[in-house]
Amino acid sequence: MLDLRELGALSRDELVARARKNPVWFRSVLTQMTTAVETDRKECQLAYYQVRNADALTVHTSTKREIALVGGSRSGKSDTSLAELSIQTTGHIPISLMGVYPREKIRAPIRARVVCNSLTDTLEPVIKPKLRWDHWNGAGDPSEGRGHWGWIPRKCLVGGSWEKAYSERYRTLHVTVDSYWRGPTGEVNSVSGTSSIQFMSYDQELSAFAGSSLHLICHDELPPADIYRENRLRTLDVRGQIITAFTPPDEAGVAQTDATWFFDEVYEPGLPGPNQHAQIDAVTLFTERNTILSAEDIQAIAERLTDEQRAVRLYGRFIHLSGVVYSLFERTYATWCYRCQKRVLGMDGTCPSCHGNDIGTFTHVVEPFPIPPGWPVVMVIDPHPRKADAIGWFAVAPSDDCYLVGELEAQGTAKDVVNTIRSFEEQHRIRPVKRLMDPNIATETNDRMQRGWTIRKEYDAEGLRCDLANDEINAGISQVQEFLRPDPRTRRPRLSIFNTCPRMIYGMTHWTWDEWIRGGDREPKEKVRDRHKDFPDLVRYFVLDRPSFQGYTRGLAFRHRRTG
Repeated sequence: MLDLRELGALSRDELVARARKNPVWFRSVLTQMTTAVETDRKECQLAYYQVRNADALTVHTSTKREIALVGGSRSGKSDTSLAELSIQTTGHIPISLMGVYPREKIRAPIRARVVCNSLTDTLEPVIKPKLRWDHWNGAGDPSEGRGHWGWIPRKCLVGGSWEKAYSERYRTLHVTVDSYWRGPTGEVNSVSGTSSIQFMSYDQELSAFAGSSLHLICHDELPPADIYRENRLRTLDVRGQIITAFTPPDEAGVAQTDATWFFDEVYEPGLPGPNQHAQIDAVTLFTERNTILSAEDIQAIAERLTDEQRAVRLYGRFIHLSGVVYSLFERTYATWCYRCQKRVLGMDGTCPSCHGNDIGTFTHVVEPFPIPPGWPVVMVIDPHPRKADAIGWFAVAPSDDCYLVGELEAQGTAKDVVNTIRSFEEQHRIRPVKRLMDPNIATETNDRMQRGWTIRKEYDAEGLRCDLANDEINAGISQVQEFLRPDPRTRRPRLSIFNTCPRMIYGMTHWTWDEWIRGGDREPKEKVRDRHKDFPDLVRYFVLDRPSFQGYTRGLAFRHRRTG
């Protein structure tokens, strides 16, 4: 029997000398050590946990109330979510996370809940094996390392076995807390108690989700909206956390009904940026970044998928907004193939369509930067008699690249709106060289007020003189699409939007055609919806003005000569 105390007392030189003198003893030591490590790894796999997808680390470090864990198939969503469940319920922090895991997340003993699609089709064959210490999850033999044993340590099971710790009647697992650490002054901290994990499915009645407060809720796959909101209520008084891990649907009809609410309420507000919700984190996992999977296997699967299916199944993209007018618009980074002249999902640095390597990343949402004084700025306004005016400011670089640098909604009389605009421009030191206005609203008349009255004249009277914009719908949309395409020379789109302009970003990702039939027999109607249209209209008016650095600066010089 291996005596670790005796072995540990030997110096390096003593160990080498003894091994050379007695090779049989040394082989026995190695065998026993290997067996002990393998047994420990199996019975306490959580201690050896490694984040297999680097982007998933946020799930373990985040203290936000809601986490959207969206990713491609086999990207590590479920494993990450259930590993986090095991950490919080047992209080056992893996060695790899010792330096980064927030101590305030360890509140064990806690009450937790896991909700999946089906108790028979998901809980038994998928969820339980990922938690049971004696079940191997992964490819090949455990010695290959392409997987893991169940996350709940054997020593944490109440009664010492899964059968004793798990109640089939109540579908609840009871685990003891294994939390021990030293504080900054060397003091020993230890917590004891028993945590509970309740397992449920989405096909249960909504009333079943009511009840006691919960510290942690894990949704495996996308829940119905009413169940999500009911679960959210369960976390309020204890400031609990909700983790929702799923791959978006790859059928547009299904996605439209099931994914829209989550995208709008949780995922999009949680995306990193200046407008991120204070209590939500959105994490996106790519299948190709899961280190357990081989590149060859991923490539073999990707080749049999359409571009749309690859976007969902490998990159976790939402397609419920596939009917948007500006479908090319990207608020995060995407990949463009300059040979195919289309957005693609690059695999290992190559285009899956032409297998070329002339690809690059692009985005339309950028970090703000100081606008040089010499760059001309154009203000565009879409006034409305019965709702707030939409206003945007576009700067044009010497390269003719265009940037939306500011946006505003203003409501009230023309005088109120003009005062708001002047205040905004003064605050941001903006001096527009030109102002454009929606021609349809601008020229509306109301003879009951004054003969010849128009909204444009009302703004003129307040000192905001605007040119009438070009309102051609189809030509404008086509021109905006060209501005959104990455330029082969600059390797970036001609139009970018500061990430401090959330209204425009939302409008560009939500403005849709009036009718969109995926795979239907008829062509889509060439008609757009009015909803979410106001801010994208500003872009259309702007690009139809044929913006150029020289054009605007020459016009400015001409006006200076006339007024000089």
